[in-house]
Amino acid sequence: MKALAHKVLNAWQHRKMRAFGSRVLMPRSVRMLRGFSVRFLASVDERAYLRVGENCLLNGPIVFEARTGQVDIGDRCYIGANSTILSRNRVTIGNDVTIAWDVTIYDHDSHSMNWRDRALAVKLFYERYGYPDCFDQLDWTNVGSAPIVIGDRVWMGFGVTVLKGVTVGEGAIIASRSVVTRSVEPYTVVAGNPAQMVRKLDPVHT
Repeated sequence: MKALAHKVLNAWQHRKMRAFGSRVLMPRSVRMLRGFSVRFLASVDERAYLRVGENCLLNGPIVFEARTGQVDIGDRCYIGANSTILSRNRVTIGNDVTIAWDVTIYDHDSHSMNWRDRALAVKLFYERYGYPDCFDQLDWTNVGSAPIVIGDRVWMGFGVTVLKGVTVGEGAIIASRSVVTRSVEPYTVVAGNPAQMVRKLDPVHT
C-alpha cells in the first residue's frame, strides 16, 4: 500500500513539473518525494531554469528568487528532506552526489551589506510580500552572487551550508553542520565553521 502511495505521489509530482513546460526539464526516471518542490518567486523567462539528470531522488525545495537563476543536477543524485537550493545565479551539481537532510545551498548573499538597502527591502516585503510582483521589484544591484559547483561523487552531511562562489571538488566529503565559505579540494574531508580540511581521501578506495 505504501509503495502504491509513493507511486501516486511521484506521478502527481511529474504532472506538476510538466506544467512548468520548458522551464523544468525532468526525466521520468526521477523520483520526487513529498518534500520536493520548485518555486519561482519572480517572473520567469521561457528557458530552462532547472535541469535534472536520470535516476535522481529529490526531497527538498528548489527556489528561484530572481529570473536569472539556474540549477543543473546530474545523474543518480540524492537530495534529502528539507535540503534547499536557492538560486539567482547558478548551482551545478555533478553525478552521484549525496546530499543529506537540512542542507542549504545559497548562490547569493540575499541582502546588501548596506543597511539602507536592507531597510528598503524590508519595506518592500512589508508592503508587497505575497503579491506576484514583490520579488520583481527587489533591487539586487548591491547583493553579491557567484556560481556554486559541486563535483561528482560529493557527500554532504546533514545541516551543511554552502555559500556563494564555492566549488566542492570531486569525491569530497562535507561533515555535518559545516559552513562552506571557500572551495574544497577533490577527495578531502572538511568540517567546521568555516569548514577546514580534516583529512585527504584515497580516490582509489573511496
